[in-house]
Amino acid sequence: MKCLYASDLHGEIYLYRELLELAQSSSVEIIALGGDLLPSIPPTKRYEDMIPNQKSFIDQFLLPFFKRTMETTGVKHLFLIPGNWDIGYPYLFKEPVEGLIDLDRKIYRLRNGYEIVGYPFVPPTPFRPKDYEKMDDPDSPWPPQKNPSYIRTSYQSDGLAAIDPYLYLRSRETIQEDLDRLPKPLFPKRAIFMTHSPPFGTRLDLIQGGKSAGSRPLKAFIESQQPFLTLHGHIHEAPQLSGSYFEWIGKTLSINPGQFISKKLHAATFEMERAKKTLKHTYLTDISNDFSL
Repeated sequence: MKCLYASDLHGEIYLYRELLELAQSSSVEIIALGGDLLPSIPPTKRYEDMIPNQKSFIDQFLLPFFKRTMETTGVKHLFLIPGNWDIGYPYLFKEPVEGLIDLDRKIYRLRNGYEIVGYPFVPPTPFRPKDYEKMDDPDSPWPPQKNPSYIRTSYQSDGLAAIDPYLYLRSRETIQEDLDRLPKPLFPKRAIFMTHSPPFGTRLDLIQGGKSAGSRPLKAFIESQQPFLTLHGHIHEAPQLSGSYFEWIGKTLSINPGQFISKKLHAATFEMERAKKTLKHTYLTDISNDFSL
């Protein structure tokens, strides 16, 4: 079963069009998008306009795009999770689209017995939207916050509420607690986890200056559970800085294809049953074909 994975398209129409072209030329059956699907800063530069702008993008482009993708390719399933900028994400599912699957903290079993689990939350960032941010655990460090920051007032409203990010984040459950409550795959050796955050301290979470910005509990979760495959995003520049878009964590193959290094879609394709032998990147074609430890 051939898969196409990408993340962090941020409402860029040219990237979505390249995604469709790749799906058509690669004969994929599954597309998985790992968060930050929607435009981030609205044209007005006003945070108050984020949700209406994201809803407009969904209505005018994204839902028609998804429908066209399902109609013009062999794609059977299109899996989505939100990213930290996707405040308008729930609006994507205002009406059912055949094959479009919300994987936010959910599990889906495919006909080949593989299971996909999605998780959107990232450790605290310096950015203002906080709906999809949580502390790793009570003791983990995090960067200085912008005050005020913002959360959505409710799923029924387009309004944002100003918050003190320090108080808000400390009042929430942690990523560590969330990971313990995720749906459990029946067979870990056939489990795929799609999380917006990459694991901490890997080649997948490097930011400028050489620091890591991934999730510590997520790294520990992968080390202990050893799923077949994990898919990540969030840190656009990591593959360019580290020189690799994949990392071995024990026997688990973890992937972050990155984004925005050039005006070209950064995505990975692989055959699910033979991911370690068939993994390819759209842009980083010269990165190692050596899948040894």
